[in-house]
Amino acid sequence: MAAFIAWVNQVGSALVDPGAPLGSSAVVSSEGVADGVADGPAGGYSILEADDLAAAAELLRDHPFVGRGGALQVSQAISPA
Repeated sequence: MAAFIAWVNQVGSALVDPGAPLGSSAVVSSEGVADGVADGPAGGYSILEADDLAAAAELLRDHPFVGRGGALQVSQAISPA
């Protein structure tokens, strides 16, 4: 963690959002929800607030990209302790 903090200090105001480590992931598609990661590179992101990974996946079931046959990965962001 100390190395990360040093890097944050080094880049200063260029760091707009430090992000968060990712935990468990699921893929939401028109076929349902499955554990794991989506194929291919990330093309964008949204941040949702939900009680758990299953609740977040449920919020994505009606996403227009899923409706067009796409698949979205939802991952838990781990808050620093």
